[in-house]
Parts: sequence; structure tokens; C-alpha cells
Amino acid sequence: MSESKQKLRDKLQEARATMPADRREAENAALIANISYYLRSKRPQRVAAYVPTRTEPGGRMLLDALQSEVPAVILPVALDDGRMDWALYEGPTGLVPGPFGIREPSGTRLGPEAVNFCDVVIAPALACTPEGVRLGKGGGYYDRALATGVKGTSLTLLFNGEIREDITVEEHDLPVNIIITPAGVRNLGRT
Repeated sequence: MSESKQKLRDKLQEARATMPADRREAENAALIANISYYLRSKRPQRVAAYVPTRTEPGGRMLLDALQSEVPAVILPVALDDGRMDWALYEGPTGLVPGPFGIREPSGTRLGPEAVNFCDVVIAPALACTPEGVRLGKGGGYYDRALATGVKGTSLTLLFNGEIREDITVEEHDLPVNIIITPAGVRNLGRT
């Protein structure tokens, strides 16, 4: 991982951590409205998502909003080999601390290939290029998951100002199809 990429990650995480609470609340509400609108228009049956931390787009409202729009939401469970297993989201009480301090579903595991049977895959990002290449936290979990044969639409949720030109793109980076921000839904023409 390049030093400049890590510096950008640090800068973006700091910006999220210091975002004023009222701005975060307003942007999260707009993001929830936009992802809900998108899901109602597409009517997916199964969505793979992530459990947002306090500072990530969507915040605490995201999972329940997704669950109200689609029949099944699956969430990642980190495996020791750098891959992810998946389990059904059964509400906030079904989440337990995972190995990286990120909450994970405690239910029956569906297998790493479960993501390939989702209509929509929501991948977290710190930022994204205008072409949809994500800058993640550096673990590569979602890059590996997206490279396994995901046929559904991949998308990411970002706060305003997180679509950037200064992200270093590497050969293995896979772009998402949709970027959703508080300002709206950006279809990148690959769906």
C-alpha cells in the first residue's frame, strides 16, 4: 500500500470523525432517503451490505432502512483468510462484536459465495473516483468479495465531497456501478 494512499485514508477518516453532528445527521437522512428510493425503484430481493460504524455513511439508520425495503439483507462475517462469510441481518440485537471491532451477524453462516446471489451489493468506501473506483480502509475484504463473481449491482454510499479525483487506482481495483450521496444517485452506466 502506498504511503500517499494511506495518508489520504487517514485524512478522510479524520474528516468523518470531526464532521459536525448536525451535518452528519442531515447527510445520513438524505443518504437513507436516496438508497430507499433506489431500492424501491429496483425492487431487489436480496441485498449484501455492511454494518456502518458511527462515522460511516448511513450510520445507525442504514440497516433498518434496508431491511424495510428488501426481503433479505445479508452482512459480512470476517474470516481469518481475508475473505468474508455472510449471514442474514435479523435486527440490531443479532449483531455481535467481530474480530476488528465491527459488529457482525451472529446467525447461521451462508458461505462466502452468498454475495454472488445478491441483487445489490453495498460496499463501504472512504471515497470514490468519479468512475466508481472505491478507496476502502485497506484490508481488501470487499475487493476480494466483488472479484468472486458478483452479478448484482454494486454500489457505495458516500458523504458529500467524497467523490474525488486524487485516488490512486490500481490494476486490481473494481469499480462500483452506482454511487449514492446525500445529493443523489449517480448511475455510472454499467447496470
